Amino acid sequence: MSEFQQGFGGEHTRRKLDVVAKYLSAYVTVMKKQRFRLFYVDGFAGSGGSTSKADLLDSDPALFPTSDMVEGSPLRALSVDPPFDKYLFIEKAEKNIKSLSEVCAKFPDRNYEVWPGDANEKLREFCQGIKRNKSDRAVVFLDPFGLSVEWETICDLASTEKVDLWYLVPVDGMSRQIKNDGSFLPGAQRIDVLWGSQAWRTEAVRKVEMPQDLFGGVDERLEKNAKAKQFSEMFREHLSGVFKGGVADTVLPLGRGKRHDFSLMFACANPSRPAHEAAMRIANHILRNA
Repeated sequence: MSEFQQGFGGEHTRRKLDVVAKYLSAYVTVMKKQRFRLFYVDGFAGSGGSTSKADLLDSDPALFPTSDMVEGSPLRALSVDPPFDKYLFIEKAEKNIKSLSEVCAKFPDRNYEVWPGDANEKLREFCQGIKRNKSDRAVVFLDPFGLSVEWETICDLASTEKVDLWYLVPVDGMSRQIKNDGSFLPGAQRIDVLWGSQAWRTEAVRKVEMPQDLFGGVDERLEKNAKAKQFSEMFREHLSGVFKGGVADTVLPLGRGKRHDFSLMFACANPSRPAHEAAMRIANHILRNA
């Protein structure tokens, strides 16, 4: 069995990783021409790579060939040439940390650290450090488990004015916290934390449009208004409120088959016009051609 114990989700996983890897390659090519110290930060690094679920289940290899193995975001980032000056991989699960450390060890010429712990806490710690050095710049990739990213963390990343962010936003996970009758499931509290407020709730539901009854009464029932696409549009606008360099116009919807489970978004914290215009040009081009 392969050393990678983390199963991948399918073709949409490849597309996501291809987009980020292409941006990383373009980023270091441009930035290495200047005197910056470049960081790559993976907030949910996982095991470093993924094998097909057939390998995980010891299924018939004829049905699931070895080509199903996917290089995860850490492997792709470590393979970028020229390399980043420093790699930071954040992971909470002990079994993934072991595999991730073995993956990183295969790149002895790369300067890396594996940070065990909660992604939100470690990312805020990173933000405090990068603010102290004017020459530091970073690309941060967030591919979270569920609704685990906190808005406070996003705001900290934006406040550095030095971070380019790739964020796989779980828009279907948000949508599933609302019933068709407009009522909210307990998991909606996690969206409050992810959003930083309950403001999203007023856009996610609406009053049912019903005619007045015979006695002049008004129906006050609610219904669900926001599905994955609407949550994607809402969150993109929300991001643009804190990232001074803007958010890419193009968003990549991803999911199994034709489902829209996630939206891959790009945001730039750098307020410098030449910096964010270059970042947006590259990111939008890659996203449009994904």
